[in-house]
Amino acid sequence: MTGQPPSDTCRTLLLQIASYLDRSRPESLMWPASRDLLVGQFAAEHYGIRRDLVAEAEAELLAHAPGVVPGIKRSQYAEQLRAAAA
Repeated sequence: MTGQPPSDTCRTLLLQIASYLDRSRPESLMWPASRDLLVGQFAAEHYGIRRDLVAEAEAELLAHAPGVVPGIKRSQYAEQLRAAAA
């Protein structure tokens, strides 16, 4: 986490990722690599070919999205993302 609050775009993307996790295998385990992939995917979907903005969004998302602890389910991690977006 950073000392700065998340931007509006970051909040939106955190909430979109949380919603996705709730819809897609919510009882499965969440993995650190899944966090990284989802951050990249949602940033790229939001900004498209604007690689500079995608990179900035990824960095901010990774700064605000909690780390994945072993054994956490996707639905539980979604709750943590919502809290980070608040």
